[in-house]
Amino acid sequence: MPEQTPPRAPVLVLGEVLTEFMPARLGETMSGAVHFDKFAGGAPATYAAQIAACGPPSGIISKVGEDPFSTFLLDALLDAGVDVSHIARLPDRQIGLCIHQCIDQVTSLIFYRNDSAASTLGPDDIDAATIRSAAALHVPGTTMQISESAMAASLRAIRLAREEGVVVSFDPNARTILGSQETGRATEEALACADVVTPTLEEAAAITGQTDPFAAARELRARGPELVAVTLAAEGAVLLADGEPLLCPGYEVEVVEPTGAGDCHAAAAMVGYLSGWDLERLGLFANAAGAHAVTAMGHLGPALPSLEQIAALQERGHRL
Repeated sequence: MPEQTPPRAPVLVLGEVLTEFMPARLGETMSGAVHFDKFAGGAPATYAAQIAACGPPSGIISKVGEDPFSTFLLDALLDAGVDVSHIARLPDRQIGLCIHQCIDQVTSLIFYRNDSAASTLGPDDIDAATIRSAAALHVPGTTMQISESAMAASLRAIRLAREEGVVVSFDPNARTILGSQETGRATEEALACADVVTPTLEEAAAITGQTDPFAAARELRARGPELVAVTLAAEGAVLLADGEPLLCPGYEVEVVEPTGAGDCHAAAAMVGYLSGWDLERLGLFANAAGAHAVTAMGHLGPALPSLEQIAALQERGHRL
C-alpha cells in the first residue's frame, strides 16, 4: 500500500466501556485485597484512546448511565482525547463494572454487567451517517457477547461500513468464538466483512483449527481480510497481507499487568494500515505499542503508550 497521510475522519469503535477495579497491590487476590484502584477500561475505550494517542481522531459508539462511575469513565476518555459525543447516557441504567486480579501475569476477570447501559445497544443505535463519516470502524468481539441486541448492532454497523466503503476492523474474542452457534455465525460474517483482523494465536486457532500462526494467518486471510495480524504475546506477531506471512518480533519489557495489550496492538496496527505503511513497519510499531501496554496497571493514563514511548521502545530494539 502506498504511504498516506493519517486520516482526519475519526476511527470509530463500537462496544462496551467499563469502570474497572484492581487490587491496589500487584499480586493480591480479589478475595484478599482490602484496597482497590479504579481504572477506565473496556476494549473500546482502550482501542479508541490508543488511536487518539497515535494522532488520528477517534470516537466511541456506546451507552453508559448517569451514575458516578459513568461520569468517571467519560472524563477519562475526554482526557485521552476521545470523542464521546456518540456515547448516550441512560438515566435508568448504570455502567458495567469489571473486577480483576493479576497473579503471576495471569489475569482473572469478573464482570457486573447484567442490565447495564451498554447491554441495551441495538441496531437502532447505529446511525448510517455516523458510520459513513468514519475513516474506519472497529468492533471488538466482546461487543457481540454482552447481549443479543448488541450482537445485532455489531452486525448492522459492520454491514453499513462495508456498504459505505469504510475500513472495518474486527478483533475476535475467545468468549465470542466459544459461545453460541449464533455468535459463531456472527463471528464468521465479521471475518468475511473485515479489512483488518487481529486475533491472538489462541483465537486464530479456535477459528481455523490451525495452531501454527503462519497457517492460521493464511486461513484467515483466505476468508477475506486484507490484513491479518496473529499476535503471539511477547514473541511478537505474524502478519499477512499479500505474499507470505511475516514474523515481526516482540520487545523485551517487564510485565506488570497484561490486560489491554491486544487492544493497543490492534489500534496501532490500524494506524499503520490507514497510513499505508509496509508490513514490517506496521508490525513492529504495533508490537511496541502492545508491549508497552503491559508495563503498568490499567489501560488509559500511564499504561497507554504514547508515540514517544513506542518510538523509544523501538529504538531499544526488538527480540532477535
